[in-house]
Amino acid sequence: MNTTRFASIAALTLAMTALVSSSALAQQRQGNGKKYVATRDITVDKQTGQLRKPTAEETEALVAQLTAMTNQSSEGLQQISATNGVFVDLQDRFQSTVLARPNPDGTSELRCVTTFEEAAEFLGLVDAAGQQ
Repeated sequence: MNTTRFASIAALTLAMTALVSSSALAQQRQGNGKKYVATRDITVDKQTGQLRKPTAEETEALVAQLTAMTNQSSEGLQQISATNGVFVDLQDRFQSTVLARPNPDGTSELRCVTTFEEAAEFLGLVDAAGQQ
């Protein structure tokens, strides 16, 4: 494949990603103000070693981590033109994340997720407004 064709395909791919991601970013921004609560025992208590639901502060920290780990926003990404194509530093975005959830029998269940919604569903995190 020649360099010009590769650059054109890369630019088209980036443009399509930007369109899709701008929609995803709008949805993500809508959810930024949400509070979540845990419906499952997913935290191992440091003192007792027993499973429990995370505290509000632990849930807030977990939601922040999951949001960062599942970031699929193209906002602020820059194209870099080079002689052999167009490149984009994805800044650790657009990646899958492996999560572990402890089971009462001491084992763990693993799941690979790509979106915050998948992560929240797996860990039993729900919108606090829906719980009232």
